[in-house]
Amino acid sequence: MSDAGAIAGQLHIVAAVNDEEILGNNLARSPLVASGAVGHSCYRGARSASEAYNRGIDESTAPIIVFAHQDVFLPEGWEEGLARAIAEIEVKDPDWAVIGACGVDLTGKHVGHVWSSGLSRRVGGRFGAPRETVCIDEFVIILRRSSGLRFDEGLPGFHLYGTDIVQMARAAGLHAYVADLPAIHNSRPVRTYRGGYADAWHYMQRKWQAILPIATLTVPLTRTPLPLLRSQFRLWRTFPKRLAGATDSRIDPRELVRQLDL
Repeated sequence: MSDAGAIAGQLHIVAAVNDEEILGNNLARSPLVASGAVGHSCYRGARSASEAYNRGIDESTAPIIVFAHQDVFLPEGWEEGLARAIAEIEVKDPDWAVIGACGVDLTGKHVGHVWSSGLSRRVGGRFGAPRETVCIDEFVIILRRSSGLRFDEGLPGFHLYGTDIVQMARAAGLHAYVADLPAIHNSRPVRTYRGGYADAWHYMQRKWQAILPIATLTVPLTRTPLPLLRSQFRLWRTFPKRLAGATDSRIDPRELVRQLDL
């Protein structure tokens, strides 16, 4: 996989979609998608991310599957960065399972490089060689098909499946990594951790209770729900300010790439 020019033929992009305008403004505008250089599948009406993503695994044949949010923009040359990252990883770990673009490494440090419109800031920055991780952000997940991993369809909704797939890889004796793959996440501010997020958090708490605590990029999974309750209160209290300061998610992500030199 060291030939960056050949990687497009090894990829298939999968997205769960519930807003055609957001899809059209972001993921569908990504050069890799818009040019037709890679196959892609969009699944609508799924009850969970896991349901949509497993359909993507079943209905594609590519050796590497990229699961991306509909509000993600992959800049020009993104696939070449992925090829370089895979080549670096495969020197020591040819049987890698998962790669993400943001996560928490084995030392507990947050690593990644993404522009978040919901936060109205660049999160992280260049960090060099890929690092092994204990969780990844869901906005981009890269899966090596031959790992045999699938998403847990018991996990409800559209949250924490990035942490779950990493933990499933680790439980199977495989490894997950964060790679320096800059992207635009043209998201909106998170309003609450109640509802669907809380349902997913409690499911994960039960599923992985034997190895808690587990770091995530949002609320750590712990034996007590106190971190979740504190985070729910913090989001409620800060939402008006965060909403006022957020970048308009309708902005053309190509313009953001130019402004940010991603």
